[in-house]
Amino acid sequence: MESAAFPPPDLELLEDLPFTTYGLRLDLLRLREKTSERRPAVMHLHGGAWRMFSKWPVANVFLARAGFVTVSVDDRLAPGALFPAQLHDVKTAVRWLRAHADPYGIDPERIGVWGVSAGGHLAGLLGTTAGPPDLEGTEGGWPGASSGVQAVGNVCGVMDFLDPAMGFGPEPFALFGAPLAERPDLAVRASPVTHASARSAPFLHLHGRQDGEVPVSQARRMHAALSAAGARSELVELDGDHYIHESHQEEVERRLLAFFRRELAHS
Repeated sequence: MESAAFPPPDLELLEDLPFTTYGLRLDLLRLREKTSERRPAVMHLHGGAWRMFSKWPVANVFLARAGFVTVSVDDRLAPGALFPAQLHDVKTAVRWLRAHADPYGIDPERIGVWGVSAGGHLAGLLGTTAGPPDLEGTEGGWPGASSGVQAVGNVCGVMDFLDPAMGFGPEPFALFGAPLAERPDLAVRASPVTHASARSAPFLHLHGRQDGEVPVSQARRMHAALSAAGARSELVELDGDHYIHESHQEEVERRLLAFFRRELAHS
């Protein structure tokens, strides 16, 4: 969708809403037609290898048109900010949503998240790490609200930094500020698979079998860990590469929409 045509006439875009003490902002996209009904919210986290790009509300059009209140969120980028700064930022965004549930007509008990690549990684952590104080980042704001989410859509995201198939080299890894081999502690802590438990949110994994950047073994390992822990997890492998959100956009959006409708009980 061309930026000049955005937002479409049926949708309302509220841009650059501040949500954190670090000066980050989010965009809120929703139906222009108002209702007294509390609606579930879904947050989109952008890709870009943790180093580039920014919020992109265009990705949420299919969800906003289905009646979800959607947000697209910025986070601090590496290498200027190292992990867990990025996780702290997206957790702060979830807390902001709950703290602003009334003015935006959001049901605070029904919040989902999805992302592609690096965004899928952060979404995976949101779905598995609600609670540990060291990962909350409450200094970002809204400390009285929960950062827990009720559904996670993971599109080609990194789930396990210690997966041998990832093939990290000796060069510094931007997210950790050092070669990955020198920071195994961060590699474990930053892997959603580490935190999989029966308390994890329901997951939908969409991954390309020919993904040469984030191998499909990532989704398989996370799906297996969640299933073994007793959490709900669905794995769909598509015939495509790392960019299935573009090459298979219609199917990816259809599956994500059905998933969020089911898990957030929204028709």
